[in-house]
Amino acid sequence: MHTIKDDFEEKRLEAEILINHIQDISNETGSVNKVAILKSAFIILLYNVIESTAVLILERVHEKVSRHQYCELSEQLKKLYIECYMFNESKKKQQVALDLIIGNSLAFPDFEELTKKINLFSGNLDARELSKIMGRYGIGKITSLNKEKLVIVKNKRNKIAHGEVMFKECCRDSTHKELSVIKTAVFDSLNQMILLTDKYFEQKRYLVH
Repeated sequence: MHTIKDDFEEKRLEAEILINHIQDISNETGSVNKVAILKSAFIILLYNVIESTAVLILERVHEKVSRHQYCELSEQLKKLYIECYMFNESKKKQQVALDLIIGNSLAFPDFEELTKKINLFSGNLDARELSKIMGRYGIGKITSLNKEKLVIVKNKRNKIAHGEVMFKECCRDSTHKELSVIKTAVFDSLNQMILLTDKYFEQKRYLVH
């Protein structure tokens, strides 16, 4: 998890630099549109931090879990395992997968393989969705202060991504204080996700008990 934590701190610094830059140029004459565009870019940055951090954490979980056989895994992970290899497959493929599971020859899928079969998320991450995904692995749930602010990031990002609003319009009315609160909420939520995953590994809750 050290690499993930280092990456997370770099992203926190990037967000801090950008929001400080927005504040600095807000006092410049004729900077209204420039500031509005930068505010939207800041929201995009925050959403990218949410999604990339979640992916890195889940990739690490899959990496650790794949070292263990099916019979060793927790009930939550067994369900994911079966869902990945057995759902929406032909009877022939199901039988092959079943034989490999019985023979302990089929490793837990890596994250990329799993997401080809199971749609964990797609541009819809907020604290509720993160908790839902973490629950599928038995990791825990996000309870950090102002976690509901992640919905704002998700909704604004999606409006920009889908072309519903222009960059210069999406966050024009968002104040520096509001953006700062949102930023803190995002990083607090993700930090809790990292800490919960650390505890998940330490207590080996990915294994059957």
